[in-house]
Amino acid sequence: MHSGIACGAEHIFIPEQKESIQNFIEAVSNDQLRKKRTNIIVVAEGDEFGGAAELSKILKERLPNLELRVTILGHIQRGGAPSCFDRILASRLGYAAVQALIQGRTQEMVGLVNNEIAYTPFSACVKLQKPISNDLLEMIQVLSK
Repeated sequence: MHSGIACGAEHIFIPEQKESIQNFIEAVSNDQLRKKRTNIIVVAEGDEFGGAAELSKILKERLPNLELRVTILGHIQRGGAPSCFDRILASRLGYAAVQALIQGRTQEMVGLVNNEIAYTPFSACVKLQKPISNDLLEMIQVLSK
């Protein structure tokens, strides 16, 4: 959601907020009628449509004249130069992970909490959904028009 807001996306698909494909198609169609030249659509992993590539297929079927380009954000983000903090953090986390394994700890994630190494059970991390701010969702709707 934050990536979508930061780039000025007109539509954001996240697993926590179910969307109607028909409403989405109508919105994109209306944008075309208004001669809007571009639409940025952000699709989070785990969305209900199966990802950006699958949503792109649905759009292409329903709006065959629409020009589509799918870009995977993770591919763009790779390769940046790490800062000093990034390098030290990677070393700290790697060292803590190895120490945990030596101690026989398993099924835990190593992370940083208040600048201290912390271990969190996977069960506390996986499928944990944070509530989505209704204010942010409303803001997206207003700004995308």
